[in-house]
Amino acid sequence: MTLQLLIPTLIGRARARLSPASTASNRVSTSAGARVAPKYRLVVLTLASRAHAIDTQVRHVLRSHRLTPEAASRSERSGGYLLELDYGVRCEQSRRAALVHLVSTLGDTAGVRAIRWETAPEPPAR
Repeated sequence: MTLQLLIPTLIGRARARLSPASTASNRVSTSAGARVAPKYRLVVLTLASRAHAIDTQVRHVLRSHRLTPEAASRSERSGGYLLELDYGVRCEQSRRAALVHLVSTLGDTAGVRAIRWETAPEPPAR
């Protein structure tokens, strides 16, 4: 792709991202009509011996970015050798970079065997 075609394409994408209509579409509406941030699920597979330290690190980073886990759970894997830490976090689009940074940092942390994050499904509206 030549620069003459690439630059207008990039500018158009930036405008689309910054327009109010696109930011409104990133949010999920509830039955009351209020807007809530999308929910993400963060799953960390770690050594059981390092689970407490990693859980503390995750909660500290989330708290420092004013994000609070709505749900958190632990489950044993591989006969208790590994532990799966599962967090549900609501996050505005503007704070999503904090989640990306957390996932990148955890990927390099000793004791972490796997990490994944995804958009969590919303419960059905009643």
